[in-house]
Amino acid sequence: MDQELEHYELINSQTGNVISYMSYPAGIDKKQLTMQLEKLRAELAIANQLYIELIYWQEHDHCIR
Repeated sequence: MDQELEHYELINSQTGNVISYMSYPAGIDKKQLTMQLEKLRAELAIANQLYIELIYWQEHDHCIR
């Protein structure tokens, strides 16, 4: 059985480009979700040599294909 997922995209605010997509179970605790997204944000900032405050996330309203 498929699990309901929430989809997020992490975006470079300087360019407007999506850097990464991430999906999490819909029932995940919001605190845990925020921690996971912050961790991914830090990893992306390091990998792309960006200031962490340039990266933000938003909910993606359709399934990633």
